[in-house]
Amino acid sequence: MSEQQPPPARACPACGGAKGHVVDHSHDGKTVQVWRTCGACGGTGIQGGGI
Repeated sequence: MSEQQPPPARACPACGGAKGHVVDHSHDGKTVQVWRTCGACGGTGIQGGGI
């Protein structure tokens, strides 16, 4: 008997598998870096992970 394996997970094309990205954000005259979760994969880093 052969077991069916799930297809290999592919990195999200929007974030390249990084699960998000850093953006510059200005607050009270200072620029800080803020982490933003990737919306396309829901922060999983896997294509279709946010569904």
